Amino acid sequence: MASLTESSVERAIAGEPADVEAFALSYLPRVYGLALRLSRDRALAEEATQEAYLKILRALPRLRQPARAQSWVLRITANAVRDLWRQREPDQLLDYEPPAIEEAEDDWELARRRAIDLALDDLDYPERELFLVHTLEGVRLKDLARDRDQSLSALTSRMHRVRAKVRARARHHLQQAKVLA
Repeated sequence: MASLTESSVERAIAGEPADVEAFALSYLPRVYGLALRLSRDRALAEEATQEAYLKILRALPRLRQPARAQSWVLRITANAVRDLWRQREPDQLLDYEPPAIEEAEDDWELARRRAIDLALDDLDYPERELFLVHTLEGVRLKDLARDRDQSLSALTSRMHRVRAKVRARARHHLQQAKVLA
């Protein structure tokens, strides 16, 4: 992602066309990536990305804290995925399309990545959202706690439990694949 300065975010908030475009383009890979990881469905991720961008661009003039733009964008994205997910028919929710996995250096790395992917699939939506936004997108727990109106200690404890669940489920999947004894 191209790095945006706080002043370029402020200009985007003010409606400067070049800065609004730079803002939108800089977050596009992260928005789509998060939508894909959360939804586990390319079509839903594409639709959620569009919905998120509509909401982001409409609400951009009301963003009061430019330093929190990343957290704000990712939260809108997660909400767009959740809203579209809820509109799905129950049969559609059973379809699973794994996200693309980059080429691994060796079989162990590929198995490890696949096990983590399967472990994430075992999480419920709120847990997967928390894990992905914090671990992969790098949003600090302090910012997530503030955005969610939760205490930092409660969110830290929850994140600890989610990580433990991912480790245990990944270990289970590796054992099932007979990669780990």
